[in-house]
Amino acid sequence: TMNAATHGLRARQPLLLYEDHAENDRLRDRIVHAYDPDAAAEELLVDEIVGLVWRLTRAERVEVALYTVGATGPLLEALRRSGEGDAAVGVAFSTHATSFATLSKYESSLASRLRRALADLRLAQSARRDDVPSLVVLESEA
Repeated sequence: TMNAATHGLRARQPLLLYEDHAENDRLRDRIVHAYDPDAAAEELLVDEIVGLVWRLTRAERVEVALYTVGATGPLLEALRRSGEGDAAVGVAFSTHATSFATLSKYESSLASRLRRALADLRLAQSARRDDVPSLVVLESEA
């Protein structure tokens, strides 16, 4: 969608052109090391987890950018210099309230999907350890 191209929060490919592929690879290596996927379903879930963690990290960067962009101008600079940083943050928040609301919605959705993927991975790994047949149906979001 155009929104995905604009802010990257719903991009199918988790990396945007300007993002660091090596950093994403390091994240993936840490997550693979932590969860040690063994079956194809586990590897798919780990890939999903990597993408979700990456997108949540991106959302944090977007939030910082919104505050930074919103906290510019002479009034805001004066507030910051006078030690009224919280007031500057408040102005930034009110200036971009719709963007913050959208961002909050995406973060909640991503966090929920991450919890679900982690639970599915634990279920798949538990089934594998318990020698349950490999046909394990996992919930997934289309």
